[in-house]
Amino acid sequence: MYIFASSINFIFADINVFVQTEEPSDFNNISNISFLNPDFVVEESHFQNIPHNSIVILDDFSFKVVNKETKQHFLKVCNYILRHHNITLILIIHNLYSTNLSTEISLSPNIILAYTNLGEFILR
Repeated sequence: MYIFASSINFIFADINVFVQTEEPSDFNNISNISFLNPDFVVEESHFQNIPHNSIVILDDFSFKVVNKETKQHFLKVCNYILRHHNITLILIIHNLYSTNLSTEISLSPNIILAYTNLGEFILR
């Protein structure tokens, strides 16, 4: 992560942070962190146990199974669950197309793209 270590605890001071990653050491600077199981996916049932006003970070996110149902679950979480439960979802990805997120991004008005070569093109 490219955030100064001293400021990251300030940003997440009173917020529950849940992270799914293969590299837990990347998140050592967050004191109030809980790691999610590797089988955590973006669907409503998995967000039932996430408290309101939390942050969920999915590092190297991609769909584990790519089908219509998986994408519908993703859109329901992004367009309804996150907003009504005040949960912030941060997806750390490297390529929209290899993760099969290109269509879902355009159908989720609450998603913000930051520092990506394709970000400007997709936002148009």
